[in-house]
Amino acid sequence: MEALDSLVTVTPHRRGATIYGPDDPAEHWYRLLSGVARKCALLPDGRRHIVDFLLPGDFFGFIARHEHRFAVEAIVEDTVVARYPRRRAEVLADSDPEVGRRIREVAFETMSRAQARTLILGRTTAAEKVGSFLLEMAERWAGATVDAFVLPMSRYDIADYLALAAETVSRALTDLKQRGAIALVRAHRVRIVDRDALTLD
Repeated sequence: MEALDSLVTVTPHRRGATIYGPDDPAEHWYRLLSGVARKCALLPDGRRHIVDFLLPGDFFGFIARHEHRFAVEAIVEDTVVARYPRRRAEVLADSDPEVGRRIREVAFETMSRAQARTLILGRTTAAEKVGSFLLEMAERWAGATVDAFVLPMSRYDIADYLALAAETVSRALTDLKQRGAIALVRAHRVRIVDRDALTLD
């Protein structure tokens, strides 16, 4: 990635800041260096729909269109983003096979996240959806073998990601805690106690 990093501009963002908005020109690719961000859309009826959570190391902003379809917003303070000029990066990818290969891998990782979310939304109950979401976040934050992780997004963010009400998310978390599937160590920190119980209703 050294060749690609030679093009980078790094910018910090405060919590709630917009990294790019819908209909903004798609002139850059992005990578999250630190913090957390959400990719979302505002529906015609005023509801918000979150389609992805972006964690450190995630690339985003790859799009065939000339304008972005979604907004990306920082969730926590000191969210830092690397920005790559799209046209220069595309030229570099065409001329450097290693850069081209890495960009393809990044695009595949983005598609895999979208597919994983489809599986989560296909779960039958709210407890199953929330449990599957916790397993996804645990794996993305620290790997499949680590059980304690930070969950920096709000209950409202999780609800808008899972197409549930925030109250339903809170009830599901309480239910999973009472079953012994998780422990809520403190605000925004979760420990998985029983992985199997997270996907069973």
